[in-house]
This record gives sequence, structure tokens and C-alpha cells, in this order.
Amino acid sequence: MRQRLAEKLLLKIMQWDVDEVQVERPMLQAISNFKYDEYRQFSPGMLFLGSLTSWLRQFKTIEERKVAYNFVKTQLEFISENQIQQLVSLAFSDAVQPFLFTKTGNELNVDHFKINEIYHSDEYKSNKRKTLFIGLSDGSRIDYFRRMSGLNNEQVFSTYYISEEKSADLQKELKKDGHEKFSSIFLIDDFTASGKSYFRLEADKYKGKIFKFIDFLLHPENYKDNSLQELISIDSLEINVLFYIATEEAKEYLEKSIAEWKEKNKSSITINISVIQIIPNSIKKGIEEDKAFNKIMKDYFDDSIIDVHYKKGKWDKPYLGFNECSLPLVLNHNTPNNSIPILWFPDDKEYRGLFPRITRHF
Repeated sequence: MRQRLAEKLLLKIMQWDVDEVQVERPMLQAISNFKYDEYRQFSPGMLFLGSLTSWLRQFKTIEERKVAYNFVKTQLEFISENQIQQLVSLAFSDAVQPFLFTKTGNELNVDHFKINEIYHSDEYKSNKRKTLFIGLSDGSRIDYFRRMSGLNNEQVFSTYYISEEKSADLQKELKKDGHEKFSSIFLIDDFTASGKSYFRLEADKYKGKIFKFIDFLLHPENYKDNSLQELISIDSLEINVLFYIATEEAKEYLEKSIAEWKEKNKSSITINISVIQIIPNSIKKGIEEDKAFNKIMKDYFDDSIIDVHYKKGKWDKPYLGFNECSLPLVLNHNTPNNSIPILWFPDDKEYRGLFPRITRHF
């Protein structure tokens, strides 16, 4: 019943004629059922059509509503749970195996395209066993990743805070397989748009998840209950940071920032950034070049979202989202603050977001 009322109200506020209704109604019903209704942060009883109606109603003119509706039809990117799971299932074959093939091929002095020879070698099995996989957040879906990858339970963890007791167990299991320590690491997470929550220089101090892991590893004396170094061969260490989804801009930022840190600290640690699904810069460019929609984003902006966390990125144009990332992106479990705020304003703000966000800070 509520859906029918929302649909009737939507037809009214958009002033669609019969022909437009015949085109728009089936399309909206399809995308709602297929994807958008699964958004987890909708309030109880709310589905996409109801949220869309409330969102469009706040725009004062029919012209603004048409511009906003066209944005939803043509530029909005929604990544569903099924799509995330598909990316997780591809992670091992698309990112981990190529790394292992290259590493093993170099050790054997075998051309990398000789996959069968490399795969069946003892060196490949050894390199695979000596690789540690760590989730950087709940979004890493590290348990699902392990199941899809067929990895040993003793080399996949949801955190790098490993107790002394567990560390001893891991070393024992490694030695059973003929190895002393792990020589490669994969740090896994689901999404980054700016890269700043992973590596950044702030007030002359480095911060972020990747930097903290490196510091945790290199300076265990600064942390309590830190036995990670005992498990890892620092001298030959290779760190691979793997994202299921990341913007092209974030990948470039991380590679540049890490390279600058390595040069400054004369570090020889190999740190690679890999991404399963890249969001190209053209997505951001499309938003920034849409003058009509930019006017709406400016006119319907609530500056109360600009807090100390928001200011850690660029914010000359705060209506473009955290660090001005200009993303039209929604993830099924939450909308990133790097997306344009008109998409994610929480329910307690002056203007309502189409996919209200639950705020988290880094």
C-alpha cells in the first residue's frame, strides 16, 4: 500500500503524462526490485520509490526535479551485495595469483606466461603458503574471500592484532610446512575513493590504515600485544594492498604518497596497490561537468556536515563530497561520504539524502 501511494505521489510531483508514465514506471519498478530496495540504511518500512519521492519533493521547481531525476536515471551507480560478492570471488584469480605467478616465475627464471609449469612447481606452493592475508575492515569479507580462494585457515585473518599465543601457533604450522616466516602480505579492503583513510600526511605525521600496519610491523615496541613481526620476514617483505573497488584517483594518490614516504624514509619494502573494479576519473568528470545538477548540489547543501573529519580532505567545494571526489556512488550497505552529499544527507539534516548515510569517521 505504501509503495502504491509513493508511486502515485511520484507521478504527481513529476507531472508525467500518460506516455511518460508507461516508460518510467516499469523502469523504476525494475531497478527498485533488482537493486535499490536492498539499501540497508533506509529507515524501517522505507523502500527506494518512497525515498525517491521524498527526495524529489524537496526540490522547489519541476525543472529541478527533472534534473535530479535525470541524474538518478543516467549517472547514479549502485553496487549491490551480489556485485560485491562477485568481486570478492574474483580477487584471488585476478590479483593474488598473478602476483604469485610473477614472484615464482622470477625465482625459477621461467617466463611468466608458462602458467602450467609455474603452477605445478614446489616454489609456487611455497610462495602461496608463505603469503599472509589480512582484512582491514569488516568490508573486506575476509571469511568469504578465504572460502572462495581455498586458502589455509592459518594464513587468513580479520585483523593484524595477533596474540602471542596465536602467533606461536602460526609459526608452528608454518614450520610443519617447511617455512619459518611469511614473506608476502595482502591487506584487503572493500572500497576507497580518496585513499586518505589509508595513507596521508597530517600535521607532519603519517596516518591511515596502511601506514599504521607498516608502523605496527616496523616498530612493534610502540604497540602493546604486538607479535606480528615474529611472523614476518622483514628483509624480503612484499606488501600488496588489495581493494575490491577503488577510484582511479585513489589508486594514483596512494601510489604517489607511498612512494614519497619510501623515499623520505629510505625504505626498501615493496608495496603494491591493486584493484579489482576501478572507478575511472571520467565518472567524476561527468558529475563536475553537469552544470544543472551542480547548481542543485550547491543550492541544496547543508554545511553542518563540514566537521573536523570532513576537513581532512579538500573542501573548497564541499557539495562535491569528502575530498571533492564527486562520486555518484552508493554501496548497498552505506553511501560513502566521498559521494555527493545530496545523495547521502542523513535524516537529521536540512535536506534529505536519497540514500541516507550512517556516519563513520576514520
